[in-house]
Amino acid sequence: MNFYKFTIKSFKLFSKTFFKYRVIGAENIPNEGNLVVAANHKSNLDSIFIAAAIENREVAAVAKKELFKIKPLSYILDKLNVIPINRENPDISTIKNILKAIKNGYVLGIFPEGTRIKEPGFGEAKAGLSMFAIKGKAVVVPISIISNYKLFNRVTIYIDKPISFEEYYREKLTTKDYERLSQNILEVIKENYYINSK
Repeated sequence: MNFYKFTIKSFKLFSKTFFKYRVIGAENIPNEGNLVVAANHKSNLDSIFIAAAIENREVAAVAKKELFKIKPLSYILDKLNVIPINRENPDISTIKNILKAIKNGYVLGIFPEGTRIKEPGFGEAKAGLSMFAIKGKAVVVPISIISNYKLFNRVTIYIDKPISFEEYYREKLTTKDYERLSQNILEVIKENYYINSK
């Protein structure tokens, strides 16, 4: 068993041991094809919960580059396919690395809001989600993480059906266009969050 698979099994064990962890809609993760998964972001545990929910494919998540300044953590993140990014100003090489990961069959994991939203509710979606999906010719699977993050309480991972941006592949889009399309995905995440929080 390689390091990635061992770690994901550990994530799943952690999630089921310390939380009432459940996944709804796992069948909506395609077994092949270019894929981006997008989720809301409240806690550092979110990446663990998402990775534990996707068993049939390897995830390459996008994370702030500051995490890679910690040497032991940097080594682990690299082994887990995590791609460092400057959230304020992503450079060309980072964008190429992300698109290469999608092309090579990894599931790109991204938070549309770009950072943790600590207060109640949701933030605004950034352009990156839809830009990577369109340039990478990938479908997007919206994931709603529903939890208060208290030990032994319920964590629900609600996975919706894939959404295609194929109609935009040949379009010349602005940053505002990408932000609007990313926000559309976030609205799906929000709707599922509120429906399944009841």
